[in-house]
Parts: sequence; structure tokens; C-alpha cells
Amino acid sequence: MRFTTAAVGLTAATLASAQVGVSGARAPLTSDYTAAEVADGTAFNNVSRMALENMQYNIGHRTNNSCTYDNAQQRQEWRTLAPATRKSFTDAVTCLMTMPPTHMTADEAPGYPGVKSRHDEYVATHINYTYNIHDTADFFTWHRTFVHFWEHDLKNLCGYTGVLPYWNWALDVEAPQDSPLFLGDEYSLGSNGKYIANRSDIYLYAQSVNMPPGTGGGCVYSGPFSNISVNLGPLDLPNENNVNSSFEYNPRCLKRDINPYFLQNYNSYTNITETMLDNIYIEDFQDIFQGYGSSNTLGLHGGGHYTGGGSMMDFHSSPADPLFFLHHGMVDRVYTIWQNLDIYRRQTAISGTSTLGNSPPSAEMTLNDTMPFGLVGPDVRFGDYIDTFGGPLCYRYD
Repeated sequence: MRFTTAAVGLTAATLASAQVGVSGARAPLTSDYTAAEVADGTAFNNVSRMALENMQYNIGHRTNNSCTYDNAQQRQEWRTLAPATRKSFTDAVTCLMTMPPTHMTADEAPGYPGVKSRHDEYVATHINYTYNIHDTADFFTWHRTFVHFWEHDLKNLCGYTGVLPYWNWALDVEAPQDSPLFLGDEYSLGSNGKYIANRSDIYLYAQSVNMPPGTGGGCVYSGPFSNISVNLGPLDLPNENNVNSSFEYNPRCLKRDINPYFLQNYNSYTNITETMLDNIYIEDFQDIFQGYGSSNTLGLHGGGHYTGGGSMMDFHSSPADPLFFLHHGMVDRVYTIWQNLDIYRRQTAISGTSTLGNSPPSAEMTLNDTMPFGLVGPDVRFGDYIDTFGGPLCYRYD
């Protein structure tokens, strides 16, 4: 049985028939599609449309909601942006990376010697809460909020007027190093790292993965961010000179090592579709997505990080590379699709505690719990950011 839907913009009656929870229909499974349809993205695009239609129906039947389907900001994939918008985006990111800190107080500054810019405040915050935002109940929602704050700063501090782009990993699965993201011209996200030859495989013990060398390895050498200083980390990169303290000042170039191995093995359309459709409970979905409790020890989340190489591979300081935010845009997109495929059962579904792997043991999180954002912004209520059309959020994906 294949699930098929027409384009977004259907009548309410047609949407109601497609809406899981209204009609009683179940959400689709990978087995509803052929292997070819899963592999070539047909299945993913089909369920993406279904999720949008469910979202449109749901939002259309809410009352007293100023955020509507039509006025919501529509986030787009990087390569669909006009060249001028891409450059405007990277100009705004460079602005954040060179702007002095805005939230760190004079009393806090001695504890954060490596925080030299507004962007560094994001990196330091991610470092500070690393063990409270991964393998936790709030993994998806904390990162959704983190990216939202960053987008807000791009617009309000640096004049960006476009949408927050995301990176669809599966479009680049064969050769990510050749992606429009990394062409190294002024309309890209900067180049790959300078190629370093004669490197050996590295065995990643925690992930039980033998990592082959990527296609770069050195400094980003052209385009945006080629002259930017990365000030914090790394804390846990394999075979690197990691810093001795979390917020040590360690200025260096931005490095990348775009690695097709990870995208091909962890972030293909097959990987995405199976993760999204075959895990109907939030506890399974979030674990498999991150590679916990599975033979797939990196998951979609880790696969995207390791594809970038360099700072992107550092569990703590990965936001040092702006690619982090486009990667997490896609993380959020897949999560949003998953939520809207069965919106009434999944919209507010959470499971887990606030510590990685519940170590040390902590209480089960609730939607009334507070999520901390340190040097980025004010702490927020978990439940206020779990819906892209609720609280302060008002966006959807293309």
C-alpha cells in the first residue's frame, strides 16, 4: 500500500481525509514503499507533503492563533536560495562571528576567556550544556530553540532579511565535497578544508566506526569564513590537540574535512526515511536519530556532524562551524515531519531525562521544565518551543 497525496493547498475536506488522527489512518511505514522509492527520495518527498497537509489542516482549525500556515516563515534548502540571499546570509554570519559578545557580563568574562564574539557565546553555551542536550528528552527542542535564537540574531543584530536555510544531506550523498554549499565562492558556505594527503584511517572507539580520511583536512581556504578565527575547542576530536579546559582561548582557522563515507552510510534517503517512518514512539525515534541504543552508532545526527569534519566533529564545540546550523535545520525538518505525520499523538510527545543517558540520574522531563541557554539568551519553557506554530515560533519548511 502506497501513501499518496496531492500538493499542498487542498480543500479542508480533502485534508481531513489525509489527516492522521482525524480519519483514524495510521502514519506510513517504510514498507509501504518499494526499496527504489525509499532510496531515490520518492518516499521522503511523499511523506513530507503529507506532513505539510496535516500541518495545514491542523493550523487552519486552531482558534486565536496569530501564526497561520500562510504567514509562517518558510525555511528553504540552501541550494534553492538566490545567490544574493546566500551571500546576505553568510555576510550576516560573519557579522556575528566578528561582533563582540552581547550577553556575557564583565563578571562572567573571566570564566570564558575564549569567548570573543557573539557567535562564540553560542559555541560556549553548547559546550556548557553538551551533557544536558544530547540523549535527553529535550534534544530536538533544545536545538530547535538554539537555532531559533541564532536566526533571530542574524536578523536583528546583522540585518539578514531572508530565511534560515537548511542542508538536505541526501541531495549530496554521493559527493558532498562537490555540493554547492562548499564551492568556495562568495555564494557558498565556504570551501572544504585544504587537502591533506597520506592520512590513515582512524578508529572511533566510542562509535565502533573505522573512519577513513576525508577530502580536505586543513583550513577553509576560500569563500566565506576563510579568514575567520575559531576561538573555542576542540575538546574531543580524535588525533587533535584538544584544549585542557572547556572555555580556553584557542584561536585557529576553521577546518573542514568533508567525508562522503558518513553521508553515504548514515544520511541517505534510505537512512532518513527508515528513521522517520519506522520509529513511531518518541523514545525510539530520538535514540535511533542520534545513534543511541542501536548498531547504527552515529545516526542521522552524528552522520551529518562527521561528514563536515573539523570543528563539526567535536561533540562540544561543533557550532564553531556555521555548517552546524544548516545541519541542525535539517535535523529539525525531519523532526517536524515526524511530528506532523501523526500530529495529535506526536506534537507534544517527550520521553527521557535531562542528562545524557540519564547519567547522573535525573528526573523525567516535562513540558513545564526549563531549558537553559546561558550566554545565548533567557531560559525558556520546554513546551513553548515544541510546536513550530506555537509560543514564539512561526515557521515551516518548504
